[in-house]
Amino acid sequence: MIRMTRGLAVIAWLLALLVLPLGAQQAARELKVFISADMEGLTGVVQPAQLGPTGFEYGAFREIMTGEVLAAIEGARAAGATAFVIADSHGNAQNLLLDRLPEDVQVVRGFPRPLEMMQGIDPTFAAAVFIGYHASEWTADAVRSHTISSARLLGVKLNGAEVSEGVLNAAIAGHFGVPVAFVSGDRLAVSQLQATVPGVEGVVVKEPIGYHSAQTLMPARTRTLIRDGVTRALKRLGGMQPYRIKSPIDLTVGFKLTIDAERAAYIPGLARADAHNVRGTFPDIIQVVKLVQILTSLETP
Repeated sequence: MIRMTRGLAVIAWLLALLVLPLGAQQAARELKVFISADMEGLTGVVQPAQLGPTGFEYGAFREIMTGEVLAAIEGARAAGATAFVIADSHGNAQNLLLDRLPEDVQVVRGFPRPLEMMQGIDPTFAAAVFIGYHASEWTADAVRSHTISSARLLGVKLNGAEVSEGVLNAAIAGHFGVPVAFVSGDRLAVSQLQATVPGVEGVVVKEPIGYHSAQTLMPARTRTLIRDGVTRALKRLGGMQPYRIKSPIDLTVGFKLTIDAERAAYIPGLARADAHNVRGTFPDIIQVVKLVQILTSLETP
């Protein structure tokens, strides 16, 4: 009787699947992957010359960025991924070469946007992948280390712990129940995220020497490493958990200019902690990421 009951249940499930609308059947089969792509942690990046439209190598490094994202897509497809949203998340967020990307992906471009580097993520995604990430402001000798704004901020703390953009973005993914499966960047960027979010697969594309120097692998090599690393990560996705930060969140934001901390303290919910820092408590990571964007958009006095 028990075997017959289970058999009938399986048959009923199969029949229900058959009568589902086509769109629902496709959603049930989809393995969606969200990719957030930055530039400072790309292969070969060491200085501003690679990072913005005025840099003499920027065009070449747009190609490298696009190549590393393509490698991540290829690796995810090899593990069964069927749908992709890519958040172009560096500078003006218009770095990826769209005509080089597959026709079935979608790209989030431009700032401002509510979820910043994670715009486009939602609970339907199976995993998040971070490409070209860098370490936080207070990480010694990391390449181009900063958090959100290299020009304005001295760092961001959540519940008393300094965080990188990787950790902040992992918390956003976790808010939606999505685990971070993979990260690429310099060694310090990768290890910093793995220390907070255990189980994340990492690929080190360069050994940091200092803020503006590194010993780097070659793009062809790192594309292979990223492709294989993403495949490995998604194949063990069942053992990964979303990173969820305890709420309410105690937020501390440090500013390089004391006048920016002075003005930030005018915002309801924030108070001056000292000359360079403001502090407040907020319900969740979504409110935090929106607020930090406002704080970094203050006009230079």
